[in-house]
Amino acid sequence: MDILGFKSVSALRKAVKNGDSSALEFLELLNEFLKGGIKSEDITVRGKLDFLNYMNIQIGYLKHEEFKAIFLNSSNQIVLNETLFCGTIDRSVVYPRVIIEKAILSKAKGVIFMHNHLTPSKKDIELTLEMQELLDKVDVKLLDHYIISETENFSFYENGLIDYL
Repeated sequence: MDILGFKSVSALRKAVKNGDSSALEFLELLNEFLKGGIKSEDITVRGKLDFLNYMNIQIGYLKHEEFKAIFLNSSNQIVLNETLFCGTIDRSVVYPRVIIEKAILSKAKGVIFMHNHLTPSKKDIELTLEMQELLDKVDVKLLDHYIISETENFSFYENGLIDYL
């Protein structure tokens, strides 16, 4: 993969940390997209790996914890991509009511959770299972929950912690 001349996401992330102007411009573009300033058709994500790399650039390198929700319509198009909660170095408070409200208001049929640290905690697993149950009650499927760090990604679905079929 080659992003702006960088051979990996970690190289791009390092360039952002070091203040490289082209890497910072790329990050600005991503942030503007997240705020709704760029339409989703302006950025193409080809498959899971591109999606994870895109998300990794956004939150994988942060020093504080962030919890994002990506809400999808019935065609799996992103209808809302939002950081719902920011936390401290190792924790953020997640309110299920806010997630349900966002899902209903965005008319989502599916949601993917993302947050950043190394491995899932017991609380992460409990929250994910609770949210899966609550979302099912309002006809929204929890498609996955990814934990992203600078070096690794963990999928609740791929590791058998959630099942949406």
